[in-house]
Amino acid sequence: MALVKLSCADMSFVELVSFMASSAILLGSLILMVVSYTYIVATILRITSPRGRNQAFSTCSFHFIIITLGYSSCIFMYVQPPGSDALLNNLVALLNTVVTPLSNPFIFSLRNSLP
Repeated sequence: MALVKLSCADMSFVELVSFMASSAILLGSLILMVVSYTYIVATILRITSPRGRNQAFSTCSFHFIIITLGYSSCIFMYVQPPGSDALLNNLVALLNTVVTPLSNPFIFSLRNSLP
């Protein structure tokens, strides 16, 4: 959308198509992710060992936090009406491109320690 704003023509149609496409892609994949996590939680609830259930929930909760952080920042950046605040978009882009990927090593190294 930053390049669209630099053009000298009326880009309202392009902005509308971009909004609709990003809404469909992001919200569609979010629905698939929610369904997937519903099945994961249902499977974890069937674990009979309380220790195993707690460990699975703690690992999945951190994954779910990162997924939520990534999707919410993407939805905020791409599924919004034109003319929004550029500084706020830059901060959300920083969150999406720096904070979320940097938190993955913490999840996989700290939460999945050896028994």
